[in-house]
Amino acid sequence: MDIVIAGAGAIGMLIGSYLCEAGMKVGFLVRKEEAARQIRENGIQRIVNGKTGTFNVEAFSDPNKLPYNVPWIVAVKYAGIKPILKLLMEKEMVHPILFVQNGMAHVEDARKSGLPELYFATVEHGAERLDVRTCSHNGVGQLKIAASKNGGIGFDFMEQAASPNFPIDYHHSADEIILRKTLINCMINPLTAMLQVRNGELLENPHCKTILLQLYEEMNNGIAEMPDILPLEDLLTVCEKTRMNHSSMLKDRMNGNVMEIDTIVTPILRLAKNNGKTLPTLALLEQMLHAINGRG
Repeated sequence: MDIVIAGAGAIGMLIGSYLCEAGMKVGFLVRKEEAARQIRENGIQRIVNGKTGTFNVEAFSDPNKLPYNVPWIVAVKYAGIKPILKLLMEKEMVHPILFVQNGMAHVEDARKSGLPELYFATVEHGAERLDVRTCSHNGVGQLKIAASKNGGIGFDFMEQAASPNFPIDYHHSADEIILRKTLINCMINPLTAMLQVRNGELLENPHCKTILLQLYEEMNNGIAEMPDILPLEDLLTVCEKTRMNHSSMLKDRMNGNVMEIDTIVTPILRLAKNNGKTLPTLALLEQMLHAINGRG
């Protein structure tokens, strides 16, 4: 294997499919052996514009069957981060590790781990997991990658997978791209989860759009970094490019799973408070989300 991806959700499969297409040998770490078996035997599938591509990969639920002398991409939800970090520390991992998560909570955990070569990435593509081995690429965005500290070339090889359908941007600041992505998620995820609409309806429905614009204005006034890193046009573009997506928070609500409120919404409220600002609309959404969390 050339690279291991922990997590075969929408983003893990999306990234893995483009790496395979570029000629790399990819292995997945998944939670359930039945899913691993299906992926091993049939490959993963990526659907783009109605066309399906199939890619042969390895997959295991037993982490001892995967190599640790290659780079890893960690594409699990926040709840799965600590077990992965524990595993990598036990294996005395020295190769580059790239973390791709929603929100901000994983950053501190990763940096405290002592693992030597850390990278962070954010994804602004539209992608959905259709089954255990299939993802749909619903809209072209960007994969942004940055070293934990300035410098680092541990994931420059991924440039081989870049294409018009899968652009990759190597950024100078991990903290900046993570904050930008969290701000985007703070508006799209809570609203789509509460209103139970796809991302695109935030633009298409005039009532949804009014709420979105009000929330943007509130956060633009309350988060000092926001005017520079997330202009309104960028937010609207993300909504458009991911218009067919159900947000991760909405999918969790639909499936009766716990939503990632504490790693997406709460850190932004805390950031505003530390700056002497309040975000009343976002604070209300936080409480409403907690009220329905895990109930389906």
